[in-house]
Amino acid sequence: MMTMKKTICLLLFFGTWFGSIAQDPLFTQYQYAPTFLNPAMIGTGKKDLRLSALTKMQWFNLYKPFKYIYGAADYSMFDDIQRNILNLGLNVYHSNKGNLGNTNISGLVGRSFGTNNTNCSNWYLSLALQAGYNFAQVNPNAFIFSDQIDQTGITGSASQVDLFSTPTTKNYFDFSSGFVLTISDFMIGGSAHHLNKPNVSFAGKQEDAKLKTRFSFHANYRFETEYLTIKPTIMYSTQGLANFFSTGSLIDYYGLPVEFGLWYRNAVGMANNNAICVSLSWKWKEAKSVVAKSKEYSNRMGLSYDTDISRPGLITTHGSMEFGIQKEIQTNNNAICPNSNSLQCNFRFPWEFL
Repeated sequence: MMTMKKTICLLLFFGTWFGSIAQDPLFTQYQYAPTFLNPAMIGTGKKDLRLSALTKMQWFNLYKPFKYIYGAADYSMFDDIQRNILNLGLNVYHSNKGNLGNTNISGLVGRSFGTNNTNCSNWYLSLALQAGYNFAQVNPNAFIFSDQIDQTGITGSASQVDLFSTPTTKNYFDFSSGFVLTISDFMIGGSAHHLNKPNVSFAGKQEDAKLKTRFSFHANYRFETEYLTIKPTIMYSTQGLANFFSTGSLIDYYGLPVEFGLWYRNAVGMANNNAICVSLSWKWKEAKSVVAKSKEYSNRMGLSYDTDISRPGLITTHGSMEFGIQKEIQTNNNAICPNSNSLQCNFRFPWEFL
């Protein structure tokens, strides 16, 4: 009975805390969610159409583990001189945190600069805006409140707490933006999510229920050797009282169509929340691309596992797992795209860092 009480308290605490302070999840395999990491990643694939999907189960030993599902498509258009005209994207995201559900559908629009066959730049810049609509819902009947528990356990009586009396759904608009810049073997990017700070309160009365803007920054590098490519990355994100730091690297081995990943993550300011993350991706269907010195593939899928070094108030979390898949498609038969013909510039395209 005591274990049940602890589980109920934890579900209520984490569901409320994450929903109001740090609603956005932390994906380990960011390469399978490029436009979730940064809206400016739209139109930056190795081909003109990129399809991505990623699912995560967090702390899967809980009674109701946190579950996240992400799917996206992004498309780039170029003119006859390989100058970018427009980048378009669509994101669909759903989370289930205990008894709190959240679904977001967003459209993205942007443009890239630096790709021009007549005047090739030594830099690449992508800018984008994101706008979407969010649908949140809660099941109040699944919660147990303090006035429904006594020394013998759950009483079965109705709660007098009116936390979710009206309503049980909350819908709102959401806006974000971002940029990505590559110079030589370096890439830097930044994004701001929830720029309009929507009110996420189900009751609609709390003045402090506005979703905090999440500011994120990432720095990437690409280093090539005779046998492998190393892509170290540093990421930092802040949202209200929640701060997140991650560092690690993706490693491509030329001899096999595989990619390894190793990261350390720390939720700065949240005591006892550190993790080591490992991943393995398998690639298939080799694609032609002259802007990369190694073999490239049109498809890949990967699996990752996060093991907690120190646990956030839980006896054990059993860690978190993710599964991602991605497919690149060339829809333009004339291959009018700087990633698929002879254009040579003194910078790397963003997909080369992921």
